[in-house]
Parts: sequence; structure tokens; C-alpha cells
Amino acid sequence: MKDFGNQERRVFNLKDYGIKRGLAFGHYRYKQVKPGLENHQHIGALEICYCMKGQQHYKMGEQFYELNGNDIFVVPPNAMHSTGEFPEDKGELFWIQLLLDSSEGKLCNMPNNQSDFLLAALLDKSQHVFKGSFQLKFILEKLMLQLENFDSLLSKIMVDQLIVQLLLDTVILCNKPEQSPPLVKLNELDRFIHKHLHRMIYVDEMANLAGMSVGYFKFWFKSKTGMPPREYVNRLKIEQAKLDLLTSKRVTEVAFGLGFGSSQYFATTFKKFTGTTPKSYRSLQRE
Repeated sequence: MKDFGNQERRVFNLKDYGIKRGLAFGHYRYKQVKPGLENHQHIGALEICYCMKGQQHYKMGEQFYELNGNDIFVVPPNAMHSTGEFPEDKGELFWIQLLLDSSEGKLCNMPNNQSDFLLAALLDKSQHVFKGSFQLKFILEKLMLQLENFDSLLSKIMVDQLIVQLLLDTVILCNKPEQSPPLVKLNELDRFIHKHLHRMIYVDEMANLAGMSVGYFKFWFKSKTGMPPREYVNRLKIEQAKLDLLTSKRVTEVAFGLGFGSSQYFATTFKKFTGTTPKSYRSLQRE
């Protein structure tokens, strides 16, 4: 069976595996940012994106959508979309593209009324970011493993079952009411971080603010945001740095003004999250 990509990014053509209403199933796990996605569309197919770790952005028209770890986003058929001015971020993301037209055949051998029901429910939630479940990662990883080792009728049955389970669990999740209590703590932490962006922010003081031990706080924070506290803080600092670099401040001033111990560490962190150096970013913005 055919797939293309490398260890960091893999894409499987689902039609090669007998999935009649399937287009593609993909996965990436990036250790650093990559160039952004150009504007593109999926004719007649919706795309479900599962952000497992890190962050990803999508732009449709003038609307931006931000995905963090454990977020799901559904792109409607034929919608032009890209990552806008953002790169493909470091982290982990799965996606699957499925055709809506039942004349293309039965999706995973389900009766058309059942597959149409699931896809319509997902289409109804398109252009909304909603919380997933890390349990989905087990399904997604099993699906990728089956596609990588596809060699028999048993593999085909397993792939069909996993896609159906993935769709069913996603529909259930997208209809769950949003949970607000964790957001209260996260909003309080956000305010604290923004207030102290000019200095080093320590994980233990964030844990104290949340009323948790440092060990539990790290676990809790990552489960809610998809990234460790230190990475989250650095991301916010880099967003502020983008604004500061548009002023007359020198790069060193921007670095020290955001609590970085050296301009070299600042440049390394900036490139990790944007794919470019502070000086290059400033030059591009001024062109």
C-alpha cells in the first residue's frame, strides 16, 4: 500500500486501502516549526483535525482558529483554508478526510444512513474548536499502525472498525457541554503571566497560584493546554516579542525586556516557535 512522507510526517491515501469514501489519513510529530500550509481545499470532503500536542492555527476567510493540545477542529468541504501567517507548529496532529457523497460507496461498510448521520453531525460542528479526549489518541495510533502494516482482510476489517469508532467517539465528544471550572484557573494564570511577561516566570509560583503541588500542577497544566507550563509561557513571550520587534527597540532590548537571560537564548526560542530569527522576522514585516 502507498503512503508518502517521512518519520515526522506521514499521509496515507485511504482509497488505496479500500476505504471508498476516504481521501487521506495523516499524522505529523514535529520537534520544530515547519513552513505554514498554503491556501487549499478538499473538494466534497470534510477534514477532521486532532491536535494532540502543541498548537496549530487555521485561517478561513478572515477568521482564525487556534487549536491547542487535545482540541478537535472540523474543516467543511470545499472551504479554502491555510495556517495564515502562522507556521505548522511543533507538536503532534492527526487528520482524516472523508467524502460526503454516498454515491462514492459505503464508508467502512456502514449503511449509508448511519455514515451520513455521523458525517452530518460532524459537519454541523465544522468551523468550531471543541475539546477531544486523549483516549482518541489510542484509536488514531492503532489506525496508523494498521495502515502501516496493512496486508490482509483482517487489516481491512480492523481499519474499518477503527474509523467507525473514531467518528462515533468524535461525534459524542463534539456534543458534550463545555466544562468551565478549569478555564477559571487558566484565565487567572493567563492574567498572571501577562502581568509578569517582563521577567522570568517560575513554574513553582504558577503552581502556588493554582493551589497545587509543582508535580501535580505540571500534569494538570499539560492535560488542559497540551503543553508544559514553560513552553506555554515562552509562547506568550514570543507573541509579545513579535509586537516589540515592530518598534524601534533593538533585538537585545526585546530579549531582556521579556526576561530572557541572553539574546542568543531569545533568538533560539523565537525560531523554535516561528521558524525564523528575530532579525529576519523584523525584516519581513517591514518589507
